[in-house]
Amino acid sequence: MRKNWKKLVSLVLTAACTMVVTVAPVFADAASTPAYSPVEASTVDSLLSSSVQWVGQSLMTYSDDDLANMEASDQQFYARAAEAWEEAKADLGEVKSLEDGTLEVDGDFVTCTIPGEFEKNPGIVRVFWNISTGTPVPTDLTITVEESKGVLIGQAGMNTIIGIGTVFVMLIFLIFVISSFDYILGDKKKKKAPAAPVQEAPKAVAAPVVEETAPEADDMELQAVITAAIAMYEEDMASASGDAYVARPIRRKGKRA
Repeated sequence: MRKNWKKLVSLVLTAACTMVVTVAPVFADAASTPAYSPVEASTVDSLLSSSVQWVGQSLMTYSDDDLANMEASDQQFYARAAEAWEEAKADLGEVKSLEDGTLEVDGDFVTCTIPGEFEKNPGIVRVFWNISTGTPVPTDLTITVEESKGVLIGQAGMNTIIGIGTVFVMLIFLIFVISSFDYILGDKKKKKAPAAPVQEAPKAVAAPVVEETAPEADDMELQAVITAAIAMYEEDMASASGDAYVARPIRRKGKRA
């Protein structure tokens, strides 16, 4: 029994290995089949070179009248291509060189990306193709203006200057607002503070008026006082000696020889 089981297992493994070896190339061929199966790979690869040639040698060499005629054309691709070049021509200038570019396939659509050097700025041209019908048909063309390094550096410097200037302006404004708080709050405090009572100035006291006596009245009073004093003196002397006047001789002493 064990031998039979071993033989059966070996047969199953052999069959499985045979199937894997047989089916693997089929899947490999399917995986290697390009997505643009309706068109041959060589034809799709030639789309890039033909796009570069037509853009560089035809579209970008047309005069303004030729471009105007293309814009009025019934063929949508040529009208859109002329319009795209008219819009980008002022920013790009004359074409100097076009690179080989790259090819991108997405289902039934192929995108040819062609970088180029122009007189003013670098640019990128994209040509779109439709290969679903078996015959490649151009459907659209766009031109993107890429800013040069000098322009980018200039814009970066300008943005830096604008940013720094904005910061300084904001700082000055904040300083002004903060400094205004003192005046605003000071005015409010002055309005809220009660008014100090006003002290009245002391009234001036009137000096006493001294009545001036007339000089004649003063002399008369003085005479009256002297007269009264003399009268009293005479009365005293009279009462003492009995005579109103007493005469006393005045002797002068002579000098001795």
